[in-house]
Amino acid sequence: MTRLTNRPVAPGIRALVVALAVCLAAAASATADSIPTAVLDPNLQVTTELNAGINQPIGIVFLGPSDYFVLEKASGQVKRVISGVVQPTPVLDLAVNSVSERGLLSMALHPNFPTTPNVYIYWTESSTGADTNVISSVPLLGNRVDRFIWDGSTLTFDGNLIRLRSRQTDNVPVPGHPGTNNPSENGNHNGGVIKFGPDGKLYIFMGDQGRRGQLQNLANGPFLTPPFVDDTFGGPAPDDAHLSGVILRLNTDGTAPADNPFFAAGAAVGGEAGSNIQKVYSYGHRNSFGLAFDPYSGNLWETENADDAFSELNRIIPGMNGGWVQLAGPLSRLSQFKSIETTQFGSALQQVRYPPTRIAYSPTLALARMFMLAGAVYQDPDFSWKYEIGPAGAAFVHGTALGPEYDGTLWIGSARSFQQVGANGGSLYRFHMTADRMHVDVSADPRLADRVADNLFRAQKFDGTESETLKIGEGFGITPNIEQGPDGNLYVVSLTDNAIYKISRKP
Repeated sequence: MTRLTNRPVAPGIRALVVALAVCLAAAASATADSIPTAVLDPNLQVTTELNAGINQPIGIVFLGPSDYFVLEKASGQVKRVISGVVQPTPVLDLAVNSVSERGLLSMALHPNFPTTPNVYIYWTESSTGADTNVISSVPLLGNRVDRFIWDGSTLTFDGNLIRLRSRQTDNVPVPGHPGTNNPSENGNHNGGVIKFGPDGKLYIFMGDQGRRGQLQNLANGPFLTPPFVDDTFGGPAPDDAHLSGVILRLNTDGTAPADNPFFAAGAAVGGEAGSNIQKVYSYGHRNSFGLAFDPYSGNLWETENADDAFSELNRIIPGMNGGWVQLAGPLSRLSQFKSIETTQFGSALQQVRYPPTRIAYSPTLALARMFMLAGAVYQDPDFSWKYEIGPAGAAFVHGTALGPEYDGTLWIGSARSFQQVGANGGSLYRFHMTADRMHVDVSADPRLADRVADNLFRAQKFDGTESETLKIGEGFGITPNIEQGPDGNLYVVSLTDNAIYKISRKP
């Protein structure tokens, strides 16, 4: 999900290596990561909810007690599980492109489900009409959010809400800019998390797709001389092919709510780009696998992967500019961000069109360079890790089923298994919240008073220094999704273990 080696590797090859690593890990470890699955609180226990009849699970969606859907990333299938038994016929089978981070990615039920039997799915479409892992076999706008109707046994297509970029053909030269193309295609940074908020609106995280346009805080795109475009398909303005690195907020029919933070700004821009701007809730993001709404405050929280420096945990506010690609992590750590990105791990930010040597030398200059839509505001992450720790799926606990001490806590998974990277790979993290629920509470460890875990350099990243008080589980593999079930327990989806784990209170 993020680059982990310290050698320069062609981006497209890197994406294929990542996908292969996921598949090999899943095949080699059918029931667990290479260390035992464990929760680190003696009052809690972990049991295996399901580890047969599913392959590369990436999400779980509850219909009721002991009744849920499981989404499979590479098969494109949605399977129903009743009382622990996988039903013989999938309720949906989509033709997906699953290379790297593509595939069947997430699902959300309509807020009034099942009275309104609508189901929303984010997935990456195959251009062949069949499942594929060929990196080029995808439409330009192959990431899509569709609405389906649930009739009690089958999901039936009802309409498309939005189509987003998926074809990363940055290996094709851009006219007027010889020598600035990347060596091969990529299939990563699709984001893919969708959630309904307490306001009844649909929130969609779309990764940056390697774009280097206005929504990545480059007003004129990645090039220093005309033509000022992002790639062979245009940009840098956020037309359909360059609407990326964003959290979108949509009505249930796919239209933009009139109270979105950039609705007026988009109207002023006009055209395709303006219409897209009206749908944006926040921008300046890199890539994420975790969105979660606080059940007590209603605040939206997001996990965000680093390139090499500064994984983030963000409380998203309307109109937020997260700062990418001008920086990652807190503005006060800009010099460390630039130093790591220019001297370690191959010294690249995935796209060679915008090298890390162009990162600003001062916070003031970084702020001045940001592309600020009317009404936008830059905000530091609420918490960061100095080196990539790979935060993934996220969920809040609501209620006391796990014990009163866990009510209102935020849990986060990992984007790599221990088997793949060692160290803190496959870990789960738990955050308490401050009394006003505006921040994560890091008072248990004085080293975190600066709201940064200063973990140490590792060639494979995922060092756990200064995360000791945050770590609550280990051995869970890649965990793209964590959900609280109707019973109040947490269900952890492990892509690499081909399993769903349940965390509950010990009797």
